[in-house]
Amino acid sequence: MTATLVESGARDLVLTCRVDAPRARVFRAFTEPGHVIHWWGPFGFRNTIHELSVRPGGRWRFTMHGPDGTDYPNEILFREVEAEQRLAYHHSSCAADYPAFEVTITFADEDRGTRVTLRQTHPTEARTAEVRTYAVEGGRQTLTRLDGYLGTMREALAAGVLEGAEPRAGEPDFVFTRVFAAPRELLFRAMTEAAHLGRWFGPAGMGLRVVSSELRPGGQFRYAMTGGPADLFGRFVYREVTAPARLAYVVSFTDEAGAPVRHPLSPGWPLEVLSVLTLTELDGRTLLFARSLPLHAPLEERQTFLAGHPSMGQGVGGMYDRLDAYLTTLG
Repeated sequence: MTATLVESGARDLVLTCRVDAPRARVFRAFTEPGHVIHWWGPFGFRNTIHELSVRPGGRWRFTMHGPDGTDYPNEILFREVEAEQRLAYHHSSCAADYPAFEVTITFADEDRGTRVTLRQTHPTEARTAEVRTYAVEGGRQTLTRLDGYLGTMREALAAGVLEGAEPRAGEPDFVFTRVFAAPRELLFRAMTEAAHLGRWFGPAGMGLRVVSSELRPGGQFRYAMTGGPADLFGRFVYREVTAPARLAYVVSFTDEAGAPVRHPLSPGWPLEVLSVLTLTELDGRTLLFARSLPLHAPLEERQTFLAGHPSMGQGVGGMYDRLDAYLTTLG
């Protein structure tokens, strides 16, 4: 997916792209806080949503947090809302030197996917020229994040992938995103081939011994973490392998024979956790979106999983630091 700049009027900037998802799903990703919070903005940005009411006259107040820690307060006033077809709004910022502008977003069916077209209209030609220096690339990155996120939504997954993962209100899945300075074919290989996984997978200070590897739906990757008082065994059971775009697998701690066992440090942790990963490329870099959720888990285990999101973020982040460093050795 590549967002394309469309030349138009002197005060307009227009970006368009096709995403591989139906209009209903794309519109939900734009308008529901549980979705838009995960992808809105360029690479490295996070969001805090204070209010979101998608209706004519409704407001969306949010703060974007930049990679350097700078906060960017924003407010949107919706003027038009046509479900699954069109959004039009007035976008303002609390920054005095950032004039307000108008935005129109349209959604149209195209080749079993959706054509998203985003038009910004700024107050003057000079302001449009100034904004163009950063808004075009920021828009391309934002739409790339949208594309990657859409592939992890529950609605995007086949029934066989989601088997045992019943959605429950108030229990958000764990969602993680990261950009790697590597093409996605290389990243996919590093995340799926045993010789590569043995070099980076797992916490810092731990080694990995590959027990077996069979990369196919129904196949398993079995491993042993080394470097502690005793080896820790685990496995992935693959549910989807779509190279180089998406992976889905069930993660478990196991005994030495490969049977699932309880987390060695958290007995209330789910026995099985489904992970879904999408890889989306932009100019030689690759955006990774990962979604994790418990399978066949009773309430107590789901609550333990939810409470563990902050520590999961730290652990996954540290592991992907190792992957980042390893990728630089592959040239």
